[in-house]
Amino acid sequence: MSTLAALGGWLPFAIVALFIFFLSGAFTLRYQQKRRRDYLVTCVSTISLSLALLTAALLPTDITLVSFMKYQNGTYKDWAQNQTEREHLQEYVRIGYYVLYGLVIVLAFFLNPFMYFYYEEKEEDEKLSTHLCSAMKYTAGFLFFVLLLILVGAFVPQLSKLPSSNSTEWDRFKYLIDHFDSSRVEDSICFVIFSLSLVGFILSSIYTGYGSIGLPISFIRGRRSAKLQQTEIEQQHTDIKNQINNLKNRVKNIYNYPRYVSMPAREKRMLDELEQQESVLCRNEESIRSVRSSILFKCRHIYRPFQIIIGIILLCVALLIFLSLLLSNIDKSIHFVDFKQIFAQGNHTLPNPLDIVVTWTGKFYPANYIVLSCVLIYIILSSLYGLQQIGIYYFCVKMFRFSRGRTKPQALVILCSLLMFIVVAINIFVYLLMPQYTIYGDQQYSTMNFNGTNTVKPCTQYLDTNDCTMTVMGQILLRFLYKVWIFGAAYFIISWLYLAVFLFGCLYKIIRHRESNIQVYTVEHLLDDDEDEPLINS
Repeated sequence: MSTLAALGGWLPFAIVALFIFFLSGAFTLRYQQKRRRDYLVTCVSTISLSLALLTAALLPTDITLVSFMKYQNGTYKDWAQNQTEREHLQEYVRIGYYVLYGLVIVLAFFLNPFMYFYYEEKEEDEKLSTHLCSAMKYTAGFLFFVLLLILVGAFVPQLSKLPSSNSTEWDRFKYLIDHFDSSRVEDSICFVIFSLSLVGFILSSIYTGYGSIGLPISFIRGRRSAKLQQTEIEQQHTDIKNQINNLKNRVKNIYNYPRYVSMPAREKRMLDELEQQESVLCRNEESIRSVRSSILFKCRHIYRPFQIIIGIILLCVALLIFLSLLLSNIDKSIHFVDFKQIFAQGNHTLPNPLDIVVTWTGKFYPANYIVLSCVLIYIILSSLYGLQQIGIYYFCVKMFRFSRGRTKPQALVILCSLLMFIVVAINIFVYLLMPQYTIYGDQQYSTMNFNGTNTVKPCTQYLDTNDCTMTVMGQILLRFLYKVWIFGAAYFIISWLYLAVFLFGCLYKIIRHRESNIQVYTVEHLLDDDEDEPLINS
């Protein structure tokens, strides 16, 4: 039966892993520049996304394995009666987490920075040796930083003191943490990963917070009228042409100079700006015409109702995530003791809708696996939508734009790195969304009442290890956040940022105009781009 349980948990993971590698490769090929495609960037970006997504995909497998260990009446199955057998089954999951997280560290602090600086220097110098030396010089700073985190992570958890509390539940929880003790190597890896997750959680609060509500609203509202947009662009084009002709005629009449005499500097600058705007409008006009002539546009009346239905479903998921996180945070605030204990507080009084839904689906395997996977997929898609819409800014200056078939190599590396950080933080985000299910799945335990009858209750983190089996991710999260409580406090505070961005994004998407049918070309794009393919939104 243990083999059957392992097969039931790992078989879906193997199937999902194949889809992850395929989708990661398709994503990088879709977004990078078509005319200057670099297969080394494609390979590195695909591996980065795949590893990050696999760490997130391992969570449903982890939860499924512990859920298989018990019956619905709260008793362990025959093959899971032995705790050694249960720990042996989970050991493979633990190895999977640490191997994937170790590879993520290598990519985040070495390979991805090296690729980014290599292509940044490549635009300035043509010597290969100079590119490599400059890239290694800048990458050495990242290597020094990760070594510093590893050293700090080896000692900080050991120096931390256990919080004192008179609560019986908290004493039980301290026993749990002592039972799942770890080595300094594990603490070092966890410290680096949680440092990455902290950055990813901040990014997730901004990009995922906006994307999770922006994506369904954009589906429901649809895009602007292509016909009206084309008319508007053509009118702007006509106006620019008239301004150019008027400027040429006015300069000719005022100065009355022959053709071989150069135009004055001020008028020349104005003419150059107008001609650039005309080139931009020509590109936009070409793009909108391509949209209107496409087969997909002509079939819009067929797929539009389905698009609205999908948008409504996604909106329900977004509201469910928002409500679950809000109630979970309010619950923690109501029962707040101190920041050292806040990460371990589950749902005491307020219900958690997402936790209830996913736990209920656990009765119908693989429905729980599918539901949890869909939630993870939606979070990732929302993050990608947020990155596309907001972009990457550095001190209010937009550094990169991401568009289909036009993303530069270094921008693609940055995009995949940001997505990698966000995906690494997903496991913590899911824990904040549904703490009970993340730790114990749909496990229950049987307790004896005063009258001699037994009552079946859901497992909580304040139980003995013989009553319920904690997931490997639950062990890693609670053990580390218990030792270095500042991370748990930071996650809790940042989660309120997600809620604030969600509300702001909702108001912004409702108030602003509907999205354009094309990626509107600007003068900045013209000066920074050397391709002539139309920019079409997809």
